[in-house]
Amino acid sequence: MKRRSVILALAVILLLTLTSFAQERADRFEQIFDASQDAGRLTARFLQLITRMDEKSGDSTILTSPDGKVMVIDGGNPSTFEDVDRALKALGITRIDYLVASHPHVDHVGSFAQLIYNYEIGAVYTSELEYTTSHYRNYMEAIENTKTPHIILAEGDSFMFGQHVKVEILHPPAGIEYPANYPQGATQFINNRSLVMKMTFKDSSFLFTGDVYVAAERDIIGRYGDKLKADVLKVPHHGDSTSSSKSFRDAVSPKVAVMMHDAIADLRIFQNYSKAGAQTFVTSVDGAVLVSTAGDGEYTIITQFDRVTDFLN
Repeated sequence: MKRRSVILALAVILLLTLTSFAQERADRFEQIFDASQDAGRLTARFLQLITRMDEKSGDSTILTSPDGKVMVIDGGNPSTFEDVDRALKALGITRIDYLVASHPHVDHVGSFAQLIYNYEIGAVYTSELEYTTSHYRNYMEAIENTKTPHIILAEGDSFMFGQHVKVEILHPPAGIEYPANYPQGATQFINNRSLVMKMTFKDSSFLFTGDVYVAAERDIIGRYGDKLKADVLKVPHHGDSTSSSKSFRDAVSPKVAVMMHDAIADLRIFQNYSKAGAQTFVTSVDGAVLVSTAGDGEYTIITQFDRVTDFLN
């Protein structure tokens, strides 16, 4: 009887713990993907992607301009299309005005063909880098089959995201010399040619960095210095230690830093941003992250999940 009582007590404790965890882990998906809060604001929704294949899930960010234009930067791997699709549908989006590929790795453009075939696309924006893989060919064929405009971007280019948000391309420079045996062993080469884009809306700024490594960070700092400063940073290369050098962190000095990853690439990188004063998030823990501004340098931030542990700090 005593043993049964102990087992029952342990079961009750476990149930209460799981119930508490469930309560703390409240899901704010509907709140994050409520488009009624977007008017007059620049809003970025950094998605939590769940991989269903032997590839990391990757990056995808949905942005809405103050006047209602839609931009999607990257789309995760092919299996994460359903996550991107779910988010777009929740927002009531049927047209993507700007579909942007930071670089052609599968965890960034894997779902592009599906997006192009399932949504009205204003134009696809990429760097000039070509990549001879099936997923790259698939979305290039989708562009051709749907007659979607394809715009090549390079350092020095700029365009307007709607009427109020300026987008400046800081990297890579125009012109490209492929290494021998490309694309074999070219992961770093490809990552270092990611599009780096700065968005400015009045007194607010966002910096999107693809997967650039320290070498590219160093080059960009040398060319732009203080112009790299931005309030909101999409942390390079999913928060891995290949990137986010101290000089880069100091140059950007973000108020908000977001990492998109299946896990935590390197806890030290997370802590480096946090210790420097940035509100730092990782989608594997926080779920989708909404960052929104009226252009006044102040930001509304909503995470899909509450943190139930302080191990990140």
